[in-house]
Amino acid sequence: MTVSVPDAGFSPEVVSAVEDALRAFAKALRAVQLYLPNNPTRAQSVEQARQAFARVWTYLTPLDLQVREASFTLDDRVVYQDVERAGESLPWLLYRDGLRSLSFLPGFETQDLEILLALLHRARTASTDDDDLVTMLWVADVAHLTYRYVENSGASDFVMASGDRPGVATQAAGELPLAVPPAETQPPGDGPPGLVRPEDFESTLYFLDPREAAYLQDELKREYTEDQRRLVLASLLDIIELQADVGAQREALAILDQLVLEFLTLGEYDLVAYTLREAGATAARTGVHGDVQNGLRELPARLSEPQVVAQLLHTLDESARTPVASLLEGLFAELRPAALEPLVAWLGAASASPARAAIERASLRLAGANTGELAKLLEHPQEPVVRGALRLVAQLATPAAVPGLARILRGADSKLRAEAVAALADIGSPSALQALERAMDDADRDVRVAAFRGIGARKHGGALPRLLDAIRRKELRSADLGEKMVLFEAFGSLCGEQGVAVLDGILNARGLLGAKETPEMRACAARALGLVGSRTAIAALQKSADTKDVVVRSAVARAMRGGA
Repeated sequence: MTVSVPDAGFSPEVVSAVEDALRAFAKALRAVQLYLPNNPTRAQSVEQARQAFARVWTYLTPLDLQVREASFTLDDRVVYQDVERAGESLPWLLYRDGLRSLSFLPGFETQDLEILLALLHRARTASTDDDDLVTMLWVADVAHLTYRYVENSGASDFVMASGDRPGVATQAAGELPLAVPPAETQPPGDGPPGLVRPEDFESTLYFLDPREAAYLQDELKREYTEDQRRLVLASLLDIIELQADVGAQREALAILDQLVLEFLTLGEYDLVAYTLREAGATAARTGVHGDVQNGLRELPARLSEPQVVAQLLHTLDESARTPVASLLEGLFAELRPAALEPLVAWLGAASASPARAAIERASLRLAGANTGELAKLLEHPQEPVVRGALRLVAQLATPAAVPGLARILRGADSKLRAEAVAALADIGSPSALQALERAMDDADRDVRVAAFRGIGARKHGGALPRLLDAIRRKELRSADLGEKMVLFEAFGSLCGEQGVAVLDGILNARGLLGAKETPEMRACAARALGLVGSRTAIAALQKSADTKDVVVRSAVARAMRGGA
């Protein structure tokens, strides 16, 4: 991945040529790792790298690069970066062995490019007992490359050129000591550096010490357990990108399409997500034929068709093992918005599927990236689709869904209206709270209770006049205790000092035959006064502290403790 930033030191043409050369070199290194020397894809990748470096010399000679942990820089500007591969990236391969800068000279592409690719491949697969990359470069005597490296201890900084020995390299500024002492200071009898002695070897020809045997066992285990299918997918994408023959590109695309369907059937969702992701990246590159580009771009669209998604959900529902949610998230992240409708329909209709939690979590990621499409599904004519969309909207709490939720409040299904009210309360935007106010007058008891509860939880002061009207209605006297309690709690949490007189009248008003209001209404008013908690509210509670009605007296006592 290359990051381009305008720079005053180099023209855009120079920067573009350097970036192209480094990308082509990284691609050639990957081809060297994947293919045999006689493979045409490998040869074509190396040739493209040669041509890219040859173009650099028309702008810049020599090419001086600084090596960072995850990037190459040209005069402190990033021209190549690979943060996704971490320890497998090309910059890290050089950085870990102490290389800090590289200087490429004209002629590198014709003589030394393949040598450096082979050395980097060896360094990537080398064990701890093998030579490091600096030693390999010195032995190979690369003529058109100079480099600077730092010893592992960080105490010495050397500039190396072709033919230089690591111990006698030119010292950088500061005159730090050389890594190898002069001959006259070496201990007598040790011989020159690098001298091979017979006693360094075991007497048995094929002897392996325990560390070497363990290394071989680990490598064998890795070879036999590594999933080769990802390498096959990468090879097909390389053929599409690097082969100039349109027929070869189309054949590779057809194989890729078939493999995606097979992996989807087998439940290998990580491989399907990898293919869709890499196919999009390959389609954006040059050299791919037009209809092949369209085929690569349409892979996610074909998998997002309702029939395909419905079949996938049926397979998940019938599977004996529960899918891993993270794998489904990776797959659903590559799908198109068209996949949302069958997903939410399944969520609205499925009851106790073992795959439900994983599918719902993965669907949330797709819905979160396409909130507009999700909001449209709230107006779908099929109830399971609306119910599933409501479930996702309640978890995402997106304001884009407020108009659709308001339309549901005007529908005939009371259960859907109650779920819409809960979703509006979770969203909590000004438009959502206004819709909640209208729900306070709903004909269904559960919808009204949900609206009162949401307004109280959100402390929506704008609903106070409607709450007061609801308290004064005669219909409230015939409502059940649960609705009364929720209404009075919402009113008490919002009214403040101005609502004390109303609540005092409900609690303490007397008629000829005793209290005017029912014990339930008086107990709810006492609870609301306790929520107000002011001095006047406590005084109103004290008036009924010794009432004969047990329910009211108990409610007053609890309210006074809470208010105090």
